[in-house]
Amino acid sequence: MDNNWISQSVILSAANIKVHSGISASISLRSDLLRLSQQAHNACVNPEDAGGLSHTERAAISSRMCTLNDEIQLGNYYADLIPDSAEEKKIIDTNYRGHGHHRLEAVLRHVDLVTTSPKDASAADIRALEESGISTEDMVRLSELIAFVNYEIRVVKGIRLMDNVL
Repeated sequence: MDNNWISQSVILSAANIKVHSGISASISLRSDLLRLSQQAHNACVNPEDAGGLSHTERAAISSRMCTLNDEIQLGNYYADLIPDSAEEKKIIDTNYRGHGHHRLEAVLRHVDLVTTSPKDASAADIRALEESGISTEDMVRLSELIAFVNYEIRVVKGIRLMDNVL
């Protein structure tokens, strides 16, 4: 079986899984799931139509979610996608709240809430996004990004844990 897909997977790279590692044979049994996860990654982080969430902003938000989840390696991957001179680098810092940029304040508040306490999210949080001028389409895009990156973080941590135990 061709294991080239292992080296192309963001999840496996962040989990530090190599093509010929002990766990790679077990992981190859779920190659379909990991290939689909990579496709979802590409669609959420680097879509053809980014809408009102630029690719740079998506990478910064993703890195921020990694920081909130104590996932350094995946967070560094996302941070490396952001040009050094980009204003969006500030977004990675979980103490940064958008400082006067109403739209960004609403986005970061929502990202942090759904990432750290999803059960506490409510219709009022969606209204806050609307009131900040975020379109319905961009709310869907943001929700997709939040859901996917949080999934990705959990899979990375799970695979890493299995690799350490097996």
